[in-house]
Amino acid sequence: MKLILIYFQACLLIIFSSACSHPRSFHGKRANVISDSIINHLQTASVSLEDDNSFIKLNGKIQPNETKQVRVFSLVSGKVHSVNVELGDIVKKGQLLAVLNSIEVAEVSNNLTLAESNVTMARKNLEMAKDMYEGRLANEREYLNAKISYNNAVSELNRASQVASITGGDRSNYPVKAPINGFVIEKNITNNSEVRQDNNSDLFVIADLSNVWIIANVYESDLNKVDVGDPVTVKTLANAEKNYPGTIDKIYNVLDPETRTMKVRISMDNPDNELKPEMFATVKVNIRSTGKSLAVPSQALVMDNSKYYVVVRKADKLEAKEINLIKRVDNKAFISGLSLGDEVVVNSQVFLYQALSTN
Repeated sequence: MKLILIYFQACLLIIFSSACSHPRSFHGKRANVISDSIINHLQTASVSLEDDNSFIKLNGKIQPNETKQVRVFSLVSGKVHSVNVELGDIVKKGQLLAVLNSIEVAEVSNNLTLAESNVTMARKNLEMAKDMYEGRLANEREYLNAKISYNNAVSELNRASQVASITGGDRSNYPVKAPINGFVIEKNITNNSEVRQDNNSDLFVIADLSNVWIIANVYESDLNKVDVGDPVTVKTLANAEKNYPGTIDKIYNVLDPETRTMKVRISMDNPDNELKPEMFATVKVNIRSTGKSLAVPSQALVMDNSKYYVVVRKADKLEAKEINLIKRVDNKAFISGLSLGDEVVVNSQVFLYQALSTN
C-alpha cells in the first residue's frame, strides 16, 4: 500500500510539472490523461440534495448578566485599612471585602452612644417628675415637659440607630461586604487609598456568572435577517471546538451611527463558568431554509481565473467541469451545473484539474 501511495504521488508531480510547462486551454470535456491506478485510489463524494440552510456570522463579546451583578459603593468617606479579596475571587453574600477607617463612622458611633445616654437620663427625669407630680410636689406642666424631653430623646436615639444600621460601622471601622454570591469582576481600591463619599467610582463589582449575556453586533445590511427567538450557535477562542447553543432574546433597536451596527443579546446559562466576561465570541445565526439545492463538499472546489470547477469521476474517466457556486455553509458548497448523484473528487483535485485542463 505504501508503494502505491508513493507511486500515486510521483505521478501527480509528473502531471503537475507537465501542466505547468504548457499553456492552459480548457474547453469542456477532455480525453482522460490520468492512469487507472491513480483513478482507483481517488476519494470521491456524491452530489447531494441538501436543505438550503444559511446563516450569518456576528462578532460579539461575553458580558455579565446585568440583573445578576451589583456595584458596591462606600456610603462614607475614609481611608482603606484592609482589602480582603482580589480580582476574580469567588465571594459569598455577607463576606467582608474591605475595611475603611472613617471619621464619619466614628461620629455616627459617638452620636449613637450620646443618644443612648440622653434616653437614660430623660427616663430618670421623667420618673422623678412623675413621682413629684403624684406627690403634689410638681405641677402638671413640669411633668409634661419631662415627658416631652423623654420622647425627644427616644426619637433622637431611633434616628441615630437607623443611621448606624445603614453605615454598619463599629466605632471608626466601616466594613464593605458582598451583597450577593458571585465573582469579583472589578476592584478599584488598594490598601491605604482614600475613598470619598462624593466619588462616583464603585469599589467592587460582584457578578453572579451562572448566567451571562452575549452581546453581538449586526450590520445594517443584515438587520432584516435576525429576529427574537432565532437559534444561534456561539463559539469562543478559549473553547474553539465547543458549540454553545442559544437563542436571541433581545434586539436593541438603536443603530450605532459610527459602526452602522445594532446589538442583539443572547442570554445563556453558564453552570461551569466556562464563559467569562470580556471573552470574544462568534455568533452564528441560523436562517430559515428556503428549499433544497445541490451540494458538494467545499474541499472539492477548484478556483481558476475567478471561476469554480470540480473534477467529476464517471466510471474510469475524469472530467474537469465548471460549476456555479451559490454559497458556502460550513463545509458544504451549494452549487449548480452538476446532476444529483455525480461523483466529485475530494483529494488531489487541484493537480488533477491542472492535468485535465492542459493540452
